[in-house]
Amino acid sequence: MNRLLSRAAAAAAIVLFAGCASSPPRAKLTYQTSPEGATLFEGGQPIGLAPVMRTYTADAGGGQIRTPDVTAVWPSGAKATFFTFLKVGDDNITTITRPANAPNLQADLDNARKFQNEADRLKEQQRRAQARASARCQAQQQGGVVAGVDDCN
Repeated sequence: MNRLLSRAAAAAAIVLFAGCASSPPRAKLTYQTSPEGATLFEGGQPIGLAPVMRTYTADAGGGQIRTPDVTAVWPSGAKATFFTFLKVGDDNITTITRPANAPNLQADLDNARKFQNEADRLKEQQRRAQARASARCQAQQQGGVVAGVDDCN
């Protein structure tokens, strides 16, 4: 019986490790911008408004991964380009910063304010959802009397 269990465990381990070995070596990088709200381009193609997460696959050598050039373009037309080297398994965040000497900074700051207001709104929405899911709010919704601030609605 023990031999049968040992063989089954060994077979399961082989299948598990074979599945892991077949997946290509990868790394992740999330691009943010300062100020917020720049459009990102990779290889001349738009990849979205920052923040954007990208996954890169290592080539046959499997060592370092050189990311492609990613260019951030702000509404004012200011541009900054970035690349880096990643290790397989990395899950990093980088911030591409607007060039200090680029003109029309105020336009980019005004644009970033829209993103900050939206981020604040989403944080408040998440806070309220967590409050509604709390034990205190659950008791209040079931007719129990609970003292405190009413943020359950």
